[in-house]
Amino acid sequence: SYDQDEKGTILSVNHDQDGTMVTSFGYFLMSLGMLLNFFGKKSRFRFLIKSSARIREELKRTFIVIVLITLTFSATRGSKNEGDSIRGFIDKDHARSFGELLVQDNDGRIEPMNTLTSEVLRKVARKNKINGLSADQIILGMVSDPGYWQTARMIKVSDQSLIDLLGLKGKYASFTDFLDLNTGTYKISDYVDASYKKKPAQRTGFEKDIIKVDERVNICYMIYTGSLFRIFPMPGDENNKWYATEDAEIFDTADVVFIRHILPLYYSTINKAIASGNWEEAGENLDYIKRYQKKYGEQIFPNQKKIRLEILYNNINLFKKLFLLYSLAGFILLMILLITTIRRSSGFRVTISILIFLLGAAFASHTAGLAARWYISGHAPWSNGYETMIYIAWATMASGFIFMKHSRITLAVTSVLASLTLMVANMSWMDPEITTLVPVLKSYWLIIHVAVITASYSFLAIGMILGFLILIILSFASEKNYRKIKLTIQELTNINEMNLTIGVVLLTIGTFLGAVWANESWGRYWGWDPKETWTLVSILVYSFVIHMRMVPGLRGNFAFNFAALISFSSIIMTYFGVNYYLSGLHSYASGDPAPIPLFVYYAIVIVAFVSIFAFLKERKLSKLTS
Repeated sequence: SYDQDEKGTILSVNHDQDGTMVTSFGYFLMSLGMLLNFFGKKSRFRFLIKSSARIREELKRTFIVIVLITLTFSATRGSKNEGDSIRGFIDKDHARSFGELLVQDNDGRIEPMNTLTSEVLRKVARKNKINGLSADQIILGMVSDPGYWQTARMIKVSDQSLIDLLGLKGKYASFTDFLDLNTGTYKISDYVDASYKKKPAQRTGFEKDIIKVDERVNICYMIYTGSLFRIFPMPGDENNKWYATEDAEIFDTADVVFIRHILPLYYSTINKAIASGNWEEAGENLDYIKRYQKKYGEQIFPNQKKIRLEILYNNINLFKKLFLLYSLAGFILLMILLITTIRRSSGFRVTISILIFLLGAAFASHTAGLAARWYISGHAPWSNGYETMIYIAWATMASGFIFMKHSRITLAVTSVLASLTLMVANMSWMDPEITTLVPVLKSYWLIIHVAVITASYSFLAIGMILGFLILIILSFASEKNYRKIKLTIQELTNINEMNLTIGVVLLTIGTFLGAVWANESWGRYWGWDPKETWTLVSILVYSFVIHMRMVPGLRGNFAFNFAALISFSSIIMTYFGVNYYLSGLHSYASGDPAPIPLFVYYAIVIVAFVSIFAFLKERKLSKLTS
């Protein structure tokens, strides 16, 4: 903390080995007690497993009719680029070699140029390719032929007011569209200054887009000036810092000439190669830069295997593709399983097996993608917002395969949920950039604590989806099928309770582990940090939900599943609310403040409507069938 006059700080030092051992042993005993609940013969968890097995046997002996729920997904396609057609100038093989050139980012990480160009293109154009050209081809074209590329419409502009202000015909602007060529001024300069003077919560959509577009224009400017390319290591530099061409004067005399002239020479040979089709001389100049890097910066080089894997990882863009596969396969599987339940038909058996195989292959690819990111970054892939989202999607699919033995519908539901999680991960405010770790995260506790906590989110999210699915089934129940549907609802409710039990146990144990880590890092187990506080709130909320059956008036399938549905709001607050809107010691996990998507408000209305309708329907039918 700080002195009252804020001119000094108060630091604490923890040196209590005996107390730490006693406390850690207490955490261990509490964790052990919760884990034994899964194995005790008379535990609630084992009772739910046996109960679900009995229900499945009864379902096999009777024809159960479940109302088919029609779910429709609509996909909106992005608008076409209405700007000028962009020609492909740079040879693909040479661009690929350029992508293997190493560069140092602002955090000091050495990465292949392909990583930088991919990130730049995503930020500037919100695309991975433009007219079939790769990021390497486009960025290399921008530095070698700036006159052409400054007139190419590739800077994304979303707000219609800003589009009208710039006089654009579509949602893409060129670099020169932002410059008044008569006065040499920046057209949106005054708007940018006014937008930054406002608090983020007070900015209009126009002002938010102005700030984003200004960042994209500045990135383009850094490309054209070469200041973005820190590719020259300083000989004998203890900090292993690399520099751009504009920093040439700080180097020794022998290196100044090379650093100052090699890139202009390289770019001129590129233009010659475009005209002649002979890329040999351009390749030689590129090799000169690579040899210079190897001579003075090899001590911090990533190995060639890691460089190639990172480029492959960038080009595949796996997690964006998995979103489509999970959503399509999961949705189709869910529909088929509901149809087969209604008709008691086995005609879709082969199709179901194929879909499960596809989901298994997608999950294996997901696992390989996480492993590749771990190897490339050198740390566990759950250290920032984007990484935790793709990990939560992975854990969600893992839990789906765990419960598949009890209900294949659960696997279908988890597939759809995993696709939604990956969709959020690929939204514009999530940054997929591979970054270095802040000091407090350079600990083995990152692997243990964060992995357990975020895995719990997956189970609790499945509880939300299952709860919503059961409420929908209740909404479509009728007097004729309610007695039979009730068995299926009970089976899914049992699975949901088991699922939430696992989730709350993981959440609690993860909090214990976080307390031990906090004691090592900050000298205390608990400090009422926003993340700690909201994690405790979530534990209390879900502890109440799984014990509701003991409270008269709160028993029953509707009450439990409704609670499982709305309780996930505490997890949303714990993850998104704290990470992106509150400040605290866990702010290292946050990104830029994210706007609340419009669909959230629609979701609240839909949940309220379905819940009220299901409640009225169950109360009416339970009286008729009692």
